[in-house]
Amino acid sequence: MNTKKIAIILIPLNIILAFLIYNSINSEIDFQAAAKNRIAENIQKLKDLRQVQIAYKKVKNNYANNFDDLIYFLENDSMPIIKAIGERPDTLTDAEALKIGIISRDTTYQLAKQTVFNSAYLKTRNKDFPLEISTLTNIPNSNIKYKINSGTIEKGKVLVQVFEISTTYKNVFTGMKAENKNYDLNSLLKVGSMEEASLNGNWGE
Repeated sequence: MNTKKIAIILIPLNIILAFLIYNSINSEIDFQAAAKNRIAENIQKLKDLRQVQIAYKKVKNNYANNFDDLIYFLENDSMPIIKAIGERPDTLTDAEALKIGIISRDTTYQLAKQTVFNSAYLKTRNKDFPLEISTLTNIPNSNIKYKINSGTIEKGKVLVQVFEISTTYKNVFTGMKAENKNYDLNSLLKVGSMEEASLNGNWGE
């Protein structure tokens, strides 16, 4: 076989090889973009659930340890809104000003979901992922719920209430071919901690 014939044979092989390499690179780029989006959506949901847990504790004096209680609180309970009426002189404390009637407090009540997800909080949310209370506890793109836990730990000889809401990266990437990628599918994406007094997420807050 002469050199010209070898070259003719190699041309289509090189084209096929180039296509396969190009397709492989594109597939990896597509996966990483989709993975980044999945993680961002789950992070936003975990932030939303943290917001509800913080409000729940303010009213109930403990964190919820199941989603039924947490969502019932959000949908049906009320939270106090306290407004200050009058202006306190710098020479007096709030208690003193209240006692002599210079200022007063007006308390009204609002549905928990309106207080928890008020306009100030909504401005901080990722606008790519609309807030849906009905699916708040579900991991996006799956039929799986997040895992929730709460309890107490000892911190400096004091019992501190803690909570954790989490899922695995395997659940985050449901329906995606995530094996052999740069992710430990058994590791957790979570907010809060059952081991330390923290409200932070483990995504680098």
